[in-house]
Amino acid sequence: MSLRALLRGSLLYTLGNFLPRIGIFLLLPVYTAALGPDEFGVLSLMLSLSGLLAIVYRLGLDGALLRFHFDVSPARRPSLYRTATAVTVAASIGLSVVFAALLAPFFDRIFPGVSFVPYGLLALALTATTSLQYVPSDLFRATERPGRFVAFALAVFAVASAGVLLFVLALDMGAAGGLLANLASGGVVLAAAGYVVMRMRRGRFDRGLARETLRFGLPLVPHGLAGWVLNLSDRWLIGLLIGMPALAAQSAVGVYSFGYVFGQSVALVAMSFNAAWVPVWYARGDAEHGPALLREMTTLVIAALAVLAVGVSAVAPELTRLLATRRWGEEAEVAATVIPVVAAASVVYGLYFMLVSTVFLRRRTAGLPILTLVAGAANVGANVLLIPVIGVMGAAWSTLIGYGALTALTWWYAKRSFPISIDLLRVLLIVAAGIAAVAAAQALTGPRAGLTASGTLHLAVAAAYALALIPVVRGPAARVRDLLARPVAVGPGV
Repeated sequence: MSLRALLRGSLLYTLGNFLPRIGIFLLLPVYTAALGPDEFGVLSLMLSLSGLLAIVYRLGLDGALLRFHFDVSPARRPSLYRTATAVTVAASIGLSVVFAALLAPFFDRIFPGVSFVPYGLLALALTATTSLQYVPSDLFRATERPGRFVAFALAVFAVASAGVLLFVLALDMGAAGGLLANLASGGVVLAAAGYVVMRMRRGRFDRGLARETLRFGLPLVPHGLAGWVLNLSDRWLIGLLIGMPALAAQSAVGVYSFGYVFGQSVALVAMSFNAAWVPVWYARGDAEHGPALLREMTTLVIAALAVLAVGVSAVAPELTRLLATRRWGEEAEVAATVIPVVAAASVVYGLYFMLVSTVFLRRRTAGLPILTLVAGAANVGANVLLIPVIGVMGAAWSTLIGYGALTALTWWYAKRSFPISIDLLRVLLIVAAGIAAVAAAQALTGPRAGLTASGTLHLAVAAAYALALIPVVRGPAARVRDLLARPVAVGPGV
């Protein structure tokens, strides 16, 4: 695979990964026009709950399926996909009943001001219907068909967007309407997963494969739960720790979530590149040039993410003033200060993805839960200390602290099984220049400047930063092209 093909696949995966989340990202103007910050906060809380439960429902099979696709022989792949699907369906049904019984009596205590009916029930239904999303997604990634990956994501996005326009805007159903819109997109997921499995007619349920994939995947569940703590628990902690009445706390969650969505766009790009990178890495990581490929590609990834982070951070005031200030008032301006910190955390998260790919290559996933639990504890501890003092900004800084801890721990753990060598000088230069660019953008214009004038100036600063990085990444880019052009040794299936 050439560097151009890898970048093309990465762009397509970026689009595909953005689309399922685009209901909040691109439809923010609809949400901010139809929902108050308190309702947007409730929607964000329920989506975060669904994200938490999805990790348990999938039992780590989303990570196991992609890895075992390359390990089993082509003749056993239909059975692999059918087995993973059957286990996930059974888990989704059983766990939905269990969680409904456990959560219903205490729901309004866990989420103050939010009732189990309809919000908790909708969150459970959403989790159950979307738990199979990894089946078609992993197949398209493993077979390097990013076009189909995008088509699948586009269908999910289209249904969710139509649902938002219907339930939220037209019928004015508030946060419940947002959940119904996402639930409607779950029907597309079920249809796609069913189509994939039915096409594999020679497959059957294989108990041996079930045991093997669960042995690989179950250690990823606590790893995923700790990842949820890093990514989404801050919404819940804001509501508990900010020291406001329920309605005001929900508004604070909504404002923070607004800023977080834009800052996290950098992390979404990192995840999307990882979707394209992992199959390439599995095929080349064990080769003699594997460490060199990881070193140079990591530099390119950090540079690309830093450019995006600087761009998003530079125009954060304009994004907030354009989309949220009219209905939410000055309260929404807090979101502009959240965006740069979360964007910086997302760059650190991108480095984590590059490092953890070596752990999956070596199949040392058993140690990942410990790393992520420690990082998650650092995140929660920082939230407990900072939110009562500096409000929602405490949650933003805690995200950076948590991602930093996770990346450092993963680096230490990965080096025990793979010869990792990062071009620290270039990476530090990229990061330092990015911090300076964001500081310059924030200092150039005041809050009273015109929206167009300030936005243009801030974009110019971001563009200047991107141009300044070209000489820094020219060498690594040339070396990556050479390394990707080398032949790949293909081992036998099992």
